Amino acid sequence: MKPADYCSPAFLEMLMRRHAPTRGIRVERVRPLDLDSSSSILSALTAGTSGQPVGHFGLEVQLRADGQPRTERLVLKLKPHGREISTMLAGLAQANGGKLAAIYPRFQALTGFEHTHWRELQAYAQPDPSGLLPQVWASYADPTTDTYLLLLEYLDESRTVELLNSVMQPERWTDAHIRAALTQVAAWHAAHLAPTLAAQVNYGLDVPSANFMQQLAPLWSALLGNAAAHCPALYSPARVARLQQAIAHIPTYWQRLAQHPKTLVHNDLNPRNTCFKRAADGQLRFCAYDWELATYHLPQYDVVELLAFVLDADRYHLRPTYLEHYRRELHARTGQFGDAALFREGFELAALDFGLHRLGMYMMAHSLSPYPYLPRVVDSFFDTIKELEVAPLARV
Repeated sequence: MKPADYCSPAFLEMLMRRHAPTRGIRVERVRPLDLDSSSSILSALTAGTSGQPVGHFGLEVQLRADGQPRTERLVLKLKPHGREISTMLAGLAQANGGKLAAIYPRFQALTGFEHTHWRELQAYAQPDPSGLLPQVWASYADPTTDTYLLLLEYLDESRTVELLNSVMQPERWTDAHIRAALTQVAAWHAAHLAPTLAAQVNYGLDVPSANFMQQLAPLWSALLGNAAAHCPALYSPARVARLQQAIAHIPTYWQRLAQHPKTLVHNDLNPRNTCFKRAADGQLRFCAYDWELATYHLPQYDVVELLAFVLDADRYHLRPTYLEHYRRELHARTGQFGDAALFREGFELAALDFGLHRLGMYMMAHSLSPYPYLPRVVDSFFDTIKELEVAPLARV
């Protein structure tokens, strides 16, 4: 099928009817809308290499639902298969050269991208009492043709939507925005705490664990060396030494990390993939999309990433305050996080994984095509772990 076929009234009606069979949906007309999808790194990088149509398509859809006419602005997201993303990232590793190019193929399928085609669909199928997800109009998967898609509400900066793709404007994230985001993320994490290992195991071999992190230690070392070689101003010898220490202590710090509760995390929670909706009463609702990398980890993991992206140097000192706000919200919903010191330890331990894995992969791409926001994120991250020489590694 061509992209136009996926956007046809007949195909969209089929999708919507399957998703909501009792609503009697009839699609009468579809008109294309301009859509800025520049923040979708994975789709952009695979768009020219995938054998299937991929990308984001804005649509204005005139339809009848429950007998009532309405017009909806929607986004059709045609997803590449995860193996295509893994292959594309392997190409980036080769282009970086050096030790990373030699080592990366051994771990290509274990970096978290091999299953992006179904992980996002599965995330959107989860119950969402927190209201964190955008409205889902339909999802569709056909493994025989490698077709995976989502039909979601259209989000654009407007009277009711703000801070959409605000990665270059962290100063726009006010105290109210940050607290609202952490409150809603806590509600999601509370609703999806994993009572057993079963759910985590079902998410694949690349779900973070002690064995996983240790198995990929050569890759973490190669990613770190690559970042230091290409961006020495960001990855100074002192900073590299801190993360080298973390790699050497993976079994030790994961012995502690494994004892903390896990939940379904977004694993890419930052202003590229989030926005806020403002209700008529002025209340803020945080919205997170692009769940391709969703996995199981400590709930603090998403908070590590979000704060690294939205806190510039003038607000580093507020990190403990925001972490404590999040802990209280999470504890109020679960009764499991009453020990503030233990919770802080979990935050620090999760930060090590974030620095080795997510930032390492970010830097692999940044070395070839710089992301202007990434240097300040790296600085913020290293401020997060500035006490690593005495904590948490000395405590474990």
